[in-house]
Amino acid sequence: MFVVIQRSAATPGAGLLSVTGPPLVTRQLQWLRGSGFEKVAIDIGADAHGEELRSLVAQQEALARNVVFVPTDSLFPPGVIADSAGFPAHAPFLVLPDTVVGNADLAAFYRRAPDRGVRVGRLTPPPAVEPFAPAEVHLVTAATGPVETEDLPGWGTHLETPGAALRLACKALLGRLPQPEGTSRLLIHAAERAPGVWVARGALLQRGAEVYPPVLIGPQALVCGGARIGPGALIGARAIIERGATLVNAVVEEETVVGEGLEVRDAIATPDGLASLDGTGPVLPLGDPRLLARRRLLSRAALRLLGLSR
Repeated sequence: MFVVIQRSAATPGAGLLSVTGPPLVTRQLQWLRGSGFEKVAIDIGADAHGEELRSLVAQQEALARNVVFVPTDSLFPPGVIADSAGFPAHAPFLVLPDTVVGNADLAAFYRRAPDRGVRVGRLTPPPAVEPFAPAEVHLVTAATGPVETEDLPGWGTHLETPGAALRLACKALLGRLPQPEGTSRLLIHAAERAPGVWVARGALLQRGAEVYPPVLIGPQALVCGGARIGPGALIGARAIIERGATLVNAVVEEETVVGEGLEVRDAIATPDGLASLDGTGPVLPLGDPRLLARRRLLSRAALRLLGLSR
């Protein structure tokens, strides 16, 4: 089975959006592998976003198997991408927009396509009013031929902004995404310490921290006693949330130190400043490294001495 992950001009770098930790492109590949797709063509731009996407996928050997990257300077039709990737000339293939993630049964397209003489199916979920709307696949028989639409079991959604990804993550952390029989769940790479509170390997949640689900604390991150996190807090790998800091409906990028007393609400905390969840506008620098900074990584031995690692 073959699939093209097609990029759009409106959402450059969409595949890099964090979806409860892993980037969107990783979530898409997990979905496709679980549905039995053996060859994937990823349409990437000939720019920094494209190279970062290629690098992220290459680091995941199992998911990167039989993935072909097709760099382009402009947007091409999916048929051109499929031909460039070496797909067989008349084999049916699915088109997955680079903003779409879900758990719908994608293999259903292949079970029906041969009997209908269908070459291309495009997955087009409704707009992300709620991130669990039914996925829809348009089966296109020819450029000018009839279009059939059918609902697949499961959910699917467009993720075009960090805010949309955060809303989806909150549903997943609370166990509120639908999971019809035969569909997969969104895998969370962490352990659920309490309902809606997920702590990844190597992370430390100190006693005295206030936690309001849904919350995800990433690998080797530290939340100090006296911090308040949640509801709606995603803390990236190796981040530090200091005493007195507050996170509400917020994302903290990896290796970011959120200083004492800083409140991050409806925003993204980066080492360089605060950014908007709607993906617009530049990062707003705070100009004070005591409030936001990049974590200086210590050796594992030093962390053990400080009681920050096991």
